[in-house]
Amino acid sequence: MRGPGGRLIIVPSRCSLSGVAVLLVLLTGLAGCVASPPGTPDSGDRKGALSSEVLGNPRTVDPCGLVSPERLERFGAAERAGTVSLGYCLLHVRPEPDQLVQLAVGRLRYVDPEQLTSDNPVRRSGGLRLVREPPVPEHCTWRILFSDGVAMSVDADSLSGETSVGLCSLAEAGAREAAETIREREVEHRSFPEGSLARADPCELLSTETVRRVPGLERADPRETPSRHKCSWGGEDIRVPSVELTHTAGEPPRSRDATSVTERTAGRRTVVDIVGDDPKVGLCSAETAHIPFGSPRSGDVEVAMLVVFLPEADGLRACEFARGLAEHVWPRLPER
Repeated sequence: MRGPGGRLIIVPSRCSLSGVAVLLVLLTGLAGCVASPPGTPDSGDRKGALSSEVLGNPRTVDPCGLVSPERLERFGAAERAGTVSLGYCLLHVRPEPDQLVQLAVGRLRYVDPEQLTSDNPVRRSGGLRLVREPPVPEHCTWRILFSDGVAMSVDADSLSGETSVGLCSLAEAGAREAAETIREREVEHRSFPEGSLARADPCELLSTETVRRVPGLERADPRETPSRHKCSWGGEDIRVPSVELTHTAGEPPRSRDATSVTERTAGRRTVVDIVGDDPKVGLCSAETAHIPFGSPRSGDVEVAMLVVFLPEADGLRACEFARGLAEHVWPRLPER
């Protein structure tokens, strides 16, 4: 979901989240929080910590090892939620039985450090800077800023009930716990098997030449994330189309309502869905399951997901392009 000013509101569903993740790129003029990979560390924080030094390989970081639910119990009953991503971990906190707050920990982005810190509160945690973005109703974000222009976000969102705890206090607590884990060099890493999507680079699976066939993206260039689980084109503002290819994980894709269909694309079972359930909005996703992820008992799988946003078209037109791009990407996915 989206809050005022276009800020990201995390929701449990991978499909809903990934759809608005594209809009996050479209609307990131709000804090200058998306930038190209920097060539050198931020000159204002050269004594800080490089993400590559304290995190290790960002592709394999296990975000669920950054914050223990027990460390958040002063805010209420806390537990890990279901898997919806390779790049961040969800925790649920219940201050009261009828209240539910969600904490998303670990999402990595390239940022403009100067712009991020210029008007926002900044705290220190060892050699790391913790930056709070301006809160909006039912949402607050703190970021852990590294000296090489990489930031890790901790987002707190009220999902139900009148929240009796401060969302920014919860997000800050999560950021401080994650920062302590990082400072103590206790970051956990996942081991991905051969054929895992986590080992594949989305920017290499979908060529820019192909993306540039989408109207409005004729000159678009790819943007990757530090973890290399996602590649995006376009979306500089709400008027610009965008394409996003994400390698993620969670429940197997399935048709959820009348705006989604299950079909075969390039020989793979694919769920095509008008994101947000409004066919007038040109936002569509195409997902296909890959290999199992995590514990066999969870039933979770890795998922390749394409999201297309066409601001001047409807959902059906966006789905046409999502299908066409899937025809190019699915055959290039690792063998299962």
